[in-house]
Amino acid sequence: MRRIKQVFALALVCGILLGAGALVLRFGRARVSEATTIKPGLVSVTNAGGISVFAAKIGPRVIFFDTGLDPEGHPIDAALTGLGAYRGAIKDVFLTHAHMDHVAGASQLPEAQIHLGAADVPMAEGKTHPDGILVKVLELVVPAPPVAVNQPITGPASFDVGEGKTVKAFPVPGHTPGSYAFLFDGVLFVGDIMVFKQGQLEPTPSMFDPHPAENKAAIRSLKTQLANETVDTVCTAHGGCTPKGLGRNLLDELITRI
Repeated sequence: MRRIKQVFALALVCGILLGAGALVLRFGRARVSEATTIKPGLVSVTNAGGISVFAAKIGPRVIFFDTGLDPEGHPIDAALTGLGAYRGAIKDVFLTHAHMDHVAGASQLPEAQIHLGAADVPMAEGKTHPDGILVKVLELVVPAPPVAVNQPITGPASFDVGEGKTVKAFPVPGHTPGSYAFLFDGVLFVGDIMVFKQGQLEPTPSMFDPHPAENKAAIRSLKTQLANETVDTVCTAHGGCTPKGLGRNLLDELITRI
């Protein structure tokens, strides 16, 4: 009986902490940092204290990698300010996966091409729900508006984004069925499949990842998928980016460890 009471008390405390954290996100989702330059023409902003959104200016066009937690698009506007651009310049949005903290702002961009792994499209449209208790709770407290995905991605793909630049898409199913990593100008955007912490890349913490074995297999697949690509920097959605020039080495080191 004492053991049952201890387990119940622990579950209650965890529930209270989870609820409090979700409420902090709900009321802080419009919070956004100033833009930080990763390299010329490429910036990041941090939404709600820890969710990274990335944007690049290519001639007159702007592309985004994820759009943050705020359905009103404050992270989008902060990144555009850093690039000296406006919403009408946004032509392509590449969503790493369909969790609410990555797609909420996309509803503000009806004229853009919205790219997302086909397996995640039902989640983005609000027709299915994410796996994992923690993410389900967060979805209830900080829901994202439905996203109209007009460019579903299947398999590896490459997209012309102007000025001779391309975005290459690599499937990394695990964290979600339709998770993708995107490579642009030597920078690899990996969403939530890994984090950058204390100078190292690490797999997503298990409490946020309902499918850790599949996610690790997806990370390992990048060894082959990126074999002929230049990766100078790896940018994660939670933890920011590796130092320039160390991305490939740190990614290879992670793959060796897992």
